[in-house]
Amino acid sequence: MRVAAVVTQILPNGNLVVAGSQEVRVNSENRVLQVAGVVRPQDIRSTNEIPHDRLAVARIQYGGRGQITDVQRPRWGQELFDVIFPF
Repeated sequence: MRVAAVVTQILPNGNLVVAGSQEVRVNSENRVLQVAGVVRPQDIRSTNEIPHDRLAVARIQYGGRGQITDVQRPRWGQELFDVIFPF
C-alpha cells in the first residue's frame, strides 16, 4: 500500500519529518492507515517515493471502524468477567 505524506518539519540537520494518512472503505468498514517519521533527503527516490524501511522513528497505526471491528471487540460484560476470573 502506498500513502501520500507531507513534510511537517525540517530538522536542523536537514532531515525531514513527514506524516500522512489514508482511509479506505471496504465492505461497510473504514480502514485507516497513519504513518509518520523522519526521513533523510538522500533516501527520497527520483520518483518522490520513500521506501518504508528508510523511515526512522516510524509511527505506523492501522485501525478501523465499522461492523467487523464492533463484532471483534468484546462486550463490556465479558471484559468485566475476564478481570474477575482471568483463568
